[in-house]
Amino acid sequence: MLRINGEIADPGLIEDAFARFKAEAEMLSEVSCCERDEEFRLQAEEETIDGILLAQEAEERIPPPEAEEVRSAFEQTLRQWREHGASWDLLDAQRESLRAETISRLRMERFTTSLWQDLPALTEDDLHAWYQANVARFRTPPTAHALHLVRFPEGSDPWDDYAAMLDLRKRALDGEDFAELAKAHTKKRGGEVDLGWIDQQRIFNPFEAMLFSLREGEVSPVFFYEQALHLVKVVEAREASVQPFEQVSAEIREEVERDRRLRVLKDLATKLREKAVIERE
Repeated sequence: MLRINGEIADPGLIEDAFARFKAEAEMLSEVSCCERDEEFRLQAEEETIDGILLAQEAEERIPPPEAEEVRSAFEQTLRQWREHGASWDLLDAQRESLRAETISRLRMERFTTSLWQDLPALTEDDLHAWYQANVARFRTPPTAHALHLVRFPEGSDPWDDYAAMLDLRKRALDGEDFAELAKAHTKKRGGEVDLGWIDQQRIFNPFEAMLFSLREGEVSPVFFYEQALHLVKVVEAREASVQPFEQVSAEIREEVERDRRLRVLKDLATKLREKAVIERE
């Protein structure tokens, strides 16, 4: 059980945050199964603590909203629940808790507005500086549509396999259709020869290094990678590009503004922790 200044944290809030942190890491392929669950749970608890501390501070600083404002906001809340399929019986059962949540939300909105009102206005120079520092985020990597022929050396003398691949490359360079050669001679299980579009993501990977050194329509030399001999042909290629500032300036402004506001809240939560009583049971 987690208690902040005497208030018991809702376990559901912690579980929701835990699931979000873990899902984000899984999307980035940074985690498998349960190896970092303890870390994610701690992050979830810390986020919940910050949220409760800020909500408590909002209640202390901001007076309750006027009855008319509560009524209007509460009706909007009920409409939203109904739009998402909630029955009137469910809403009646949850009426008091929903009303309390509505009042808390109104106070928090007024509270955060007061915290953010003194932030200096963002300038174009601010946005340009952020863009330059994060330009890699707006870079589209080179991409190539590739055909692939692979052979796994099986005999005692690997020269036979290498010579066969050299001959296949020569035939392709002499005008034979690479796709047909690949279909007839690839040793890949399943016989797939069309790799589709591949983005360059690992510049030191031998396969990608070879593929993205080729020009459109070019057949690679025979090369060895992951215990196999390979030939690839680039059917079509697209060069790397960077989205211009003008195209992403609105997105940048939104993100920079959001980050500044979150930093204000985080800094305040850090200060509130200094005098808070946080108990884990």
